[in-house]
Amino acid sequence: MSAVFHNVNNLIFFGVTAVVMVTSFTLIAVITGFQHETKKFKTMVVTIVLVLLFQFIVLDPIRFIVMSIDSATWPKKHIMNYKPEAAREKYNHLDYLRTRLKSLKSQLMITIQHRNEKLNEKYSHITHDLKLYGTYFLLLLMVVIVHQDPLLYYNTNAVVTLMSHNTSNTLGIKEVLTLDKVYDFIELTLIKGFNPDTSADTGWLQIRQMKRLGVIRLRQLRHIYSSDDTLWDSVSRMPAWSEPYQRLHYEDKYWRIYEPWRPITHMPTLEDGLLLNFNHYGFDVDYPELLGYAALLTTGPHNSLKVLKYLKVYNWIDHENTSAFFIDFTMFNADANIFTVCTLVVEYTPFGYHLTRASVQSAKLLESLDQMSHLKIIVMLLYLIIVIQFGRSLVVKLWYNHDAIKKAWNKVDVIICTMNLILLALILLREYEVSKLLKLLKESTTRDYLDFQRPTRLYLLINIVMGFLVCITTLRLWKVLQFASVFAVFSKTLYLAWPAVASTALIIIIFLMGLGMAVAIINGNNSEYFQKLVKCIIACLCFAFGFSSEVHPTDMFHGGKSLGIVLYLVLVFIIAVVLMNVFAALIFSYFESAEQDRKDNTLHSRINYLQFLRLEFANTLKFCGCGCRLFRKSYHPQGRTVHENIEWELYRRELLRAKTSSLVVTKKPSDEELRFQYRQRIELLLGLSAILTVQVELVERLLLGDKNGELPATSESDDSDVPEMYRKHKD
Repeated sequence: MSAVFHNVNNLIFFGVTAVVMVTSFTLIAVITGFQHETKKFKTMVVTIVLVLLFQFIVLDPIRFIVMSIDSATWPKKHIMNYKPEAAREKYNHLDYLRTRLKSLKSQLMITIQHRNEKLNEKYSHITHDLKLYGTYFLLLLMVVIVHQDPLLYYNTNAVVTLMSHNTSNTLGIKEVLTLDKVYDFIELTLIKGFNPDTSADTGWLQIRQMKRLGVIRLRQLRHIYSSDDTLWDSVSRMPAWSEPYQRLHYEDKYWRIYEPWRPITHMPTLEDGLLLNFNHYGFDVDYPELLGYAALLTTGPHNSLKVLKYLKVYNWIDHENTSAFFIDFTMFNADANIFTVCTLVVEYTPFGYHLTRASVQSAKLLESLDQMSHLKIIVMLLYLIIVIQFGRSLVVKLWYNHDAIKKAWNKVDVIICTMNLILLALILLREYEVSKLLKLLKESTTRDYLDFQRPTRLYLLINIVMGFLVCITTLRLWKVLQFASVFAVFSKTLYLAWPAVASTALIIIIFLMGLGMAVAIINGNNSEYFQKLVKCIIACLCFAFGFSSEVHPTDMFHGGKSLGIVLYLVLVFIIAVVLMNVFAALIFSYFESAEQDRKDNTLHSRINYLQFLRLEFANTLKFCGCGCRLFRKSYHPQGRTVHENIEWELYRRELLRAKTSSLVVTKKPSDEELRFQYRQRIELLLGLSAILTVQVELVERLLLGDKNGELPATSESDDSDVPEMYRKHKD
């Protein structure tokens, strides 16, 4: 009894201490009269967490290293202070019986099925992995959720709509069909649209909350006719594209006059090579980002109109050599904290028609603490903690077992850690780029162009890395969930069926490629979806899967009705019906075979994972069961005795079992299963017998013994099986 009282006292002391500390901190924060603003409070919380992480990650390992060196250099002798006399005074025979009773009840739960140590160790590793990878996966999904902002879609959609179509004051990019319309679009939409009332204000006339950052850049790519691939012009010329180029002594002062006729020059840096070395996809060719000729407008409308007039008079854009024309600028909405990077493209096709499009990227590039919500800060801190735990678990595993790196799933863990480091590096690089551009914006003049392409590309790259992280983490979690029969059967099905499935998929691909070539050759000049081979194959595949909202059967009849019917039947009947059904039926047959093998190989002497958890967390389930007893149904005799109610319940269960057995054919157990069940029942009866024996002795000592449970000398029982510390001390 004294041990029980000792534990209760410890719990009471802990509870009182926790209540006093929480109350004290609450009173200090509320009653003392100081309040922190939101930004300062967020900074304080993040600083506290980072200091704690620094202590746990850096300082604690250093402390343990110093302690280990000290213990190894100057070892201390440990003295045992165990005294049997003190143990006898503290514990008595009643304590022994209560401990023995708890032990027997626990042994009753540990049946013969739970004594497979290898299986228990396997399930223990599964529990650890499920806790680690499951928590990491959930936090990663929460990071993705808090990282995305639904306003970005609406912002992009609104800007694309306003830039593409006509309004009461502006001209849409889709209406630019001739060369003169290009200059009209720049004047009405980009110069007067951002400078209402002829002021120096850079606010957009359509959405007043948006402000343009820097000036607008006009860039064109000029092709050189060659028998080989497309070559882009990169030769410096004089105004009106006259040659030869001459370096004038006053060119640096009047740079706006001569800069549009000189090619763009970029310093060969690693950042530009990784972030800006991409192509804009056009109708006929792809256009590089780092080449061409550029002209900059100004902030004020008056000077911008002068620059535009100068370019128009000297034919900066012409029909002979201009292949594509780009308009680049960036807008910022301070209310929504959204950067909008716009690239308007006018492509001059070889057949004389102008193709236009508006490419808009919306991004949240300012991610300081005052811009983050409390939920996002909490999620990011929790994700940082779980990533540290994940890395620590991997390092410990590889430190004690160097050959573990050869396993495929450990390599997947290394990839996950590496991608997290890459993600952190990309975030830091993006913050550096944004801070550099904001500093340039603060010090900029009316002639500076702020290129937000690099931080925007980093923002998109961060989203891509997060997507790959979700994919590879899902794959790793799939491996952990192999203890469940559904996941195991599905994995085995894929393992068994992959040769046949791959062969069927190859046949489908061959049919699709052949049909795509035929449809593209016959109908490519008359249908938008069949004009290119890859696009045609994708359209046929979508049509075969039932996505027929864009592609219509009439699109295949441009080569004649008979040939169109043949192509349509091949696509609909052979590919969509025959081959797809064969593909699905093949997987289903292998799935049934794998399920039957699992049932045949199932051992009744093995426990499943849920049974392991039920025994592993028995105390927790017992504690939760105590709270659920309040919601259990009370006993209602219904006018019968307890004996009659028991007989009625047994009769009802027997009747239900008879009805079930008449409907469902059960498999007769084998001799091995019967012997196993018989042994299990014998162990259960022996365990119950031992529990009853201890309970009877405990009741006897409580009723007939003294306060220590000692019986009178006349009824003294044998205590040879009682440990030394519980025996009665004899002088």
